Amino acid sequence: MKLIEEGFFKRNRKVILIGVLIMLISAIAGAGLGYINAGEDRNLISNALKSDPTIVGEEDEGMSSLYLFTHNLTADLIVMIGGLLFSIISVIIVIFNGISIGGLFGADFTFACTSILPHGIIEYFAGSLALAVAFKITKLEIDVIKNRNIRDTLKDRRVDIKDIAVIIIVTVILLAVAAVIEGHITGMVITWYFGL
Repeated sequence: MKLIEEGFFKRNRKVILIGVLIMLISAIAGAGLGYINAGEDRNLISNALKSDPTIVGEEDEGMSSLYLFTHNLTADLIVMIGGLLFSIISVIIVIFNGISIGGLFGADFTFACTSILPHGIIEYFAGSLALAVAFKITKLEIDVIKNRNIRDTLKDRRVDIKDIAVIIIVTVILLAVAAVIEGHITGMVITWYFGL
């Protein structure tokens, strides 16, 4: 029994693309809002770090890779489980995440690139995959409602269930990689760039 069935990418291309597009459009909207909202205070963090590197305090011990991983995994699991509520909550969470991350890029592009970009691409792609899982769960739920038979629907949709499992595994792996980068590399990038 193989986990990845033939045609995996073709079957899941649309839901993954929709998840990525929702995240990207939200981030772009957030960047615009952050840019407008920052006004005169644009690049405030970068300018402060360049002018007075002593404003950076001791590293927070609570921000270990394990903590970051479990925090992000919890958020993405909530997005996935939101598929049981027809993905409405899932979409709202992903839009909120996209807007908030984009807002930082709009307000302080340099700081956002050094503090978020090293791990953020992987982490937010994982969030898009979590939304794709939510959409697939919603589709399964709709099929169960139409067929009025859980057992037969799940039996007929074995390939979809395997696809969901594969996407969840990939999401967990991506979140682990992003957490290691955020916990061990992002701080070095900030320190190097701002000469701290």
